[in-house]
Amino acid sequence: LLGDAAHGMHPIAGQGLNYGLRGAASLAEVILDAARLGLDIGSEAALAAYEQARRPDVMSMAVSTEALNRLFSTDLGLVRTVRDLGLGVVQRLPGLKARLMREAAGEGALAPRAFRGEAL
Repeated sequence: LLGDAAHGMHPIAGQGLNYGLRGAASLAEVILDAARLGLDIGSEAALAAYEQARRPDVMSMAVSTEALNRLFSTDLGLVRTVRDLGLGVVQRLPGLKARLMREAAGEGALAPRAFRGEAL
C-alpha cells in the first residue's frame, strides 16, 4: 500500500504526494536489499520488512493529520488561542519552522535512506 489514501489518512496536511513518494522509496529499498541478499523480492519476509519500515511514518502521519484536523476544526476559544500562539511561536523560530518543513517534505528521521541522501 502506498500513499495516504491507502492508509485512510485525512488529507488536511496535503501530504499525499510526499507520503506516496516515501512509500515508493521504502519499497524500492526493501526490494534492493532483498535482491542483494539473493532473496525473493516478493516474499512474505520482504513485504514484512517494508511494512515494518513504513510503520513509524504511517503512524506518525496518521496521528499528526488527525491532530491537525481536530485542532483546526474546533470552535473552543481556549484551543483556538493556544493554536494561534503555537503558530506564532513556530513563525518566530526559524530553526523549528525549518525542521517542521523538512519533516513535512519527508527529509526527517523517518524518511527512507534515499530521501536522507544515503546510498542505496
